[in-house]
Amino acid sequence: MAGAMTVFRKELSDHLGSKRYLILFAIIILLSTLSAYQGVDYIKNNPNAGFLAIFSGGRLAFSFISLMTIFGPIIGLALGFDSINKERTSGSLSVLLSYPIFRDSVLNGKFLAGVTALASLVVSTIIIMCGIAVPMLGFGPTLEQVASMVALALLTILYLAFWLSLGLLFSVLAKKTSTSMLASVAAWLFSVMIVSIIAALVANLMVPLPFQPLGSPENFRGFGAATQTEEYRALIQMRSEIQTNISRISLSNLYSEAASSILGIRASAFFVALGAQQQIRPSLVQGIAASWPHALAIFVGMLACFVISYMRFLRLEIRPGG
Repeated sequence: MAGAMTVFRKELSDHLGSKRYLILFAIIILLSTLSAYQGVDYIKNNPNAGFLAIFSGGRLAFSFISLMTIFGPIIGLALGFDSINKERTSGSLSVLLSYPIFRDSVLNGKFLAGVTALASLVVSTIIIMCGIAVPMLGFGPTLEQVASMVALALLTILYLAFWLSLGLLFSVLAKKTSTSMLASVAAWLFSVMIVSIIAALVANLMVPLPFQPLGSPENFRGFGAATQTEEYRALIQMRSEIQTNISRISLSNLYSEAASSILGIRASAFFVALGAQQQIRPSLVQGIAASWPHALAIFVGMLACFVISYMRFLRLEIRPGG
């Protein structure tokens, strides 16, 4: 345990002082500040939205959820993709292991330091957004909303920890940092973009929509038109459900859904497919009940990556000089 804490303190100091972390931290804070301002405008125009809307902002491009979904993995991977192979290549890892420090202490210390750095980023971002929103709105969150923010922070830290563990896995498996970096970029692209594209294509092939637009004159001719409209809505809902189920292969989409549930955002498939949104704000308990399977899947993914890294690192041949 003492060895792990030694590695933890050293790695945490390196993370918090590295240009890589500081630049990414500054980008997240800047975009989060824009998100807070847009969220405040949304709340002013929609008084019933509630304080938590500063994190969703009516699904604006710079919402906290979208920022963490897209840019969060980059930060997690950036802290982990070269944590092992860089030191292995330089020879510093063999020097470290020459001291009375076990291999598991090295991996545990690096992972805990990365999680702590990510947690600092998430908590700081949420506090800054609240600090901007409260004076502008003239009111703050209720106790239940504070609990929702705590749950959102924990979920976000778990999500970023998954990407940290994935980057750590690539760092253990690949000898060169360039290889682990390319693998990290590929994993990020697949999770954030490619899965959604594939889901949309498959849904389009399985449930093709008629070419006749919903607002054409043919749709307003009595009972037949109403039936046609209902059929059209059913097709859109079926298509949206297929797309959503396929998208859940990606842990990024799972995080986005879980975070939306915690914040009390519910959107029906039909209105999402048409580009509109129907928001119903359930309680925190209902939100957690809806999001815990997603959080469990993210935790299992994080644990699997860490266990594989752990087993591989214990068997890794480490020679002086790389």
